[in-house]
Amino acid sequence: MKLLIAGAKVWDGLADAAFAADVLIEHGAIVALGTIPAGWCEGARRIDGAGATLIPGMVDAHGHLSFPVVTYAYQIEDTPPEETVLITMHNVRTLLDAGFTGVVGAGSPKLRSEVVIRNEIEAGRIPGPRLMASTPTLTATGGLNDTTQFHQGRDVAAMVVDGPEACRRAVRIGYREGVDIVKVNVSGDDFFPRPSGRTTTLAEDEMQAIGEAAAALGLPISAHARSAESIKRALRAGATLINHADFADQEALDMLEAARDRVFVAPTIGYYHSLLHDSPFDRATLDRMGVEAAMAANIETHGALRRRGVRAVIGGDYGLAWQPNGTNARDVEHFVTYLGYSPREALTAATLHGGDLMGQGAGRIAEGAPADLLLVEGDPLADPGLLAQHDRLLAIVRGGLLHKAPGLAA
Repeated sequence: MKLLIAGAKVWDGLADAAFAADVLIEHGAIVALGTIPAGWCEGARRIDGAGATLIPGMVDAHGHLSFPVVTYAYQIEDTPPEETVLITMHNVRTLLDAGFTGVVGAGSPKLRSEVVIRNEIEAGRIPGPRLMASTPTLTATGGLNDTTQFHQGRDVAAMVVDGPEACRRAVRIGYREGVDIVKVNVSGDDFFPRPSGRTTTLAEDEMQAIGEAAAALGLPISAHARSAESIKRALRAGATLINHADFADQEALDMLEAARDRVFVAPTIGYYHSLLHDSPFDRATLDRMGVEAAMAANIETHGALRRRGVRAVIGGDYGLAWQPNGTNARDVEHFVTYLGYSPREALTAATLHGGDLMGQGAGRIAEGAPADLLLVEGDPLADPGLLAQHDRLLAIVRGGLLHKAPGLAA
């Protein structure tokens, strides 16, 4: 398909302001940008971008595509594998409808549910974003997502690993089954009775074994790391993506800054916002979970990391009843409201940084880049909240193909 998007302002993923340019797309890539000779545009479908801004497609770097709309503690574990695959299929469509042309999986409850959906997307049989399919979370006995109960059997939504050899084997199994990224829970989480977010549950030698095995196989690591020590262990093992990082101490901040050319951080600030403003929990429950204190720590950490030049990506644990998939773009405005980002910086986190994390060349508007694009009514550089309004997304292009456009049937 040959497309011409004409008359829009273009924001390329990094510039301080949008500029007037036409964009020509062919064979899945951007082939021309600027004033384009008429002869080059022969046979192209023309989309009028007047009054709109063309930006790179967004990337959710903490995607829970296999989550049902979670309403109780063990619903993820209780969902059969067949339903999990269908849920994943519906959620990738939902994310693409919401302007996300890329997603990094953050722990697939079933080992191959994201893998098979990624394969179907790449084959062109179902619509969806570019997808880095994740392992289930690797966690130690007693760690986050180990929901085993001694008195009864339960298939947990994780790979429970104890000792370096078990860790290596889990990574290798994921590689054999086709995953693109390894998700590891290095710390606990304050939103469960135990372990807390300040508790580091994966041992140093276990994290090192995961790092060595993943590096040997070319798999990046996404680490759930709230405690200071968990951040350090993940970094020492070569993790690419550090999620949360709420309780980073000075040493952890220094290590993240030292590694800023190779790592990304996902603040997941949207989860805290939704707990306080959208969840059904009463004040006593929120206080028991320590939500406000943890949110304050998260804001302090990620404000410091922003000032230190560490690249952030969006993704806020969407997939719960009070923050379902499809509302993920709220994170862009949260970065501005809570973390001190300018709208341009928040948009860069949502696009360019996510594209760089995925490593497929997307996240930017430049000649030769993959044509993953959003045409947004208005100016999201002035009002980033526009991105969370689906009716403001006039056109969505994924891999050079129109997913949404004026006059295009849903």
